[in-house]
Amino acid sequence: MFRKTTLAVSVLLALGAQSAFATNGMVMEGYGPISTGMGGAASALDVGTSGMANNPATLTMMQDGDQKAEVSIGNLRPDVGVKVPTSGGVVSSTSDGDSYLMPAAGYVRKQGKVSYGIGVLSQGGMGTEYAADTPLGAAAGGGARSELGVGAVIFPVAYEVNDKLSVGGTVDYVWGGLDMKMGMPIAAPGANPAAAGTFADFSQGQQILGSASGTLVQGLGSMVDPAAMTSTAAAFDFSNDNDFSGQTNGAGISGKLGATYKVNPKLTVGGSYRAKTNMEDFTGDGSMKLVNLATGATDVSIPGKYTIKDFQFPATTTVGAAYKMTDKTTVAADVSRIGWSDTMKDFNLNFTTADGASADISMKQNWDDQTVVKLGVAHDVDENLTVRGGVNLANNPVPDAYLNPLFPAIVENHVTGGLTYGVGKMSKVSASLVYAPEVEQTNTNTNITATHSQTNLQVMYTFDF
Repeated sequence: MFRKTTLAVSVLLALGAQSAFATNGMVMEGYGPISTGMGGAASALDVGTSGMANNPATLTMMQDGDQKAEVSIGNLRPDVGVKVPTSGGVVSSTSDGDSYLMPAAGYVRKQGKVSYGIGVLSQGGMGTEYAADTPLGAAAGGGARSELGVGAVIFPVAYEVNDKLSVGGTVDYVWGGLDMKMGMPIAAPGANPAAAGTFADFSQGQQILGSASGTLVQGLGSMVDPAAMTSTAAAFDFSNDNDFSGQTNGAGISGKLGATYKVNPKLTVGGSYRAKTNMEDFTGDGSMKLVNLATGATDVSIPGKYTIKDFQFPATTTVGAAYKMTDKTTVAADVSRIGWSDTMKDFNLNFTTADGASADISMKQNWDDQTVVKLGVAHDVDENLTVRGGVNLANNPVPDAYLNPLFPAIVENHVTGGLTYGVGKMSKVSASLVYAPEVEQTNTNTNITATHSQTNLQVMYTFDF
């Protein structure tokens, strides 16, 4: 069993809980294996029905009268770890959350100058899981975890204005689900008033990581023996075993606008704007626990309802170009700007019991906006086989001061590859593989370090008719 001080320090970063896909922040590096095989570039390319999630104007690149149906599955495989400095040395733990499935399907038809359809896509998903015998897991009272899934039903319409210009737009019905199990000490360990990451940082005016208020916050002290204050953690627990729906859920709308312009037979340029989502608050049942840090046992469990307030995906602006170097080889480049500073300033959570006692927690995030450069090349080996490669280059939007090992959205660069193979006159199979090398980041308040690398595999079947 870990020492009390080890457990107290181990949960310092379980406070900044927010959902994270850990690709380009919380946004997938690309949608569909054609795009992801080319580093995520998609603004001026025919990437199939996945264009509705990238630039909907590209859907007009189909031939008049064509119909296309596609189904795909993605497997996001993060490799996440945490290193916790303690009085007895550095304690390293590895997350057991190492595989997340992302299904998708789409249908598009072009009739005259108009293309339209419908799609259901996983916007991404990731999480972490730490066992009960790890520092994070023990402090949460039997295991710590985070998991977010966001999906959308997309209704695209695109119009071919003339032989050079196309425009398009979508209406997106977006839903999300979030699970969390996390703990934090009631009071700072030892007598160090500068120690960060305890409940005192929220409720006693220090506000290093955020703020807390409410009748339940004020009553926490009366539930704990003063002698046991530094060996007790408050743990939030709302979690289920469903891979596709979180314990807290919410839904809303979003949309995209896009355009492409064919400069000449070789060069096409394009751009798109994805609006910030407008999802309702996520809500669901759960409990708040008081955990004995010396034993890992739960002393008190209070049932209630959780509300995640105004959790949204950010607006994204993308511009790009595709250039046909030869009859068989095309190169493409996109640049995206993701507005994290608008949506990830704070993470706001409310817990309310049946008798009306409540706790309002606001956790600082202060993410930076993110610039992503996507570069790719596609080469037709023959009439049946196309191979692709690319890179996806991005800055890390997460500030050092608010890094959270439960949600390490710190991956920066990706190397990508893929192919499409025709298996008949009307059928094709496409696949892509993305690898993000390991990155490491240390929280400047706590000296806790998170590491993260990942792979992303996508396979898609296309039927043209």
